[in-house]
Amino acid sequence: MSQDTGLIRRGLLLLAMMSALVTVVLTIMFQRPRQALPVEQGTPEYLAATLVTPASAYPASLGWAALYQVGDASPSATGWEIRYNAAWALARLGSDRVPWTLFREMLDEQRQMRNFRVQLEDGRNVPDEAKARETVLLALRALSDWHAKRKEQQRTDVPAELQASVYPLVDRLATSQVALLKVEAEKARSTFLR
Repeated sequence: MSQDTGLIRRGLLLLAMMSALVTVVLTIMFQRPRQALPVEQGTPEYLAATLVTPASAYPASLGWAALYQVGDASPSATGWEIRYNAAWALARLGSDRVPWTLFREMLDEQRQMRNFRVQLEDGRNVPDEAKARETVLLALRALSDWHAKRKEQQRTDVPAELQASVYPLVDRLATSQVALLKVEAEKARSTFLR
């Protein structure tokens, strides 16, 4: 019997040591260093906090300039992927119903950087540059296709909105530091009906 109690004591001691070891290992595994992530002042969350100033009554208390900045710093409205696909399809067909204001948004590289975000392991939310630039490239190619279809149809009329708002964006992209964007913008410019 004395052997059995000694064996039981050693077993319980071994179990307690294993439990302590498991507790230490799990604590180390799941413990993360607590770091305060820097708040980017250009994010919509930061700007939204600056909207309301409690100094006066309602209409004056709303920071109207900050509201405009929130709109500029925010990604596109929900459903933008669907609208972009529809706009690309219309442009590739050479349609008269292409929403050029949407194309202006599609060609805005900074807006696309806000639309395409990825969260890193450390918790930071950063732009997915590859997907953002792919959207701009697809818009440039669709714009070239639209002009090619118009030339096939022997139509030289160009909507005023296209000339006034989209052509300048393509001209700006033609001076981009990103070689692929620059080349594709130059190709698109060569098809323009100016």
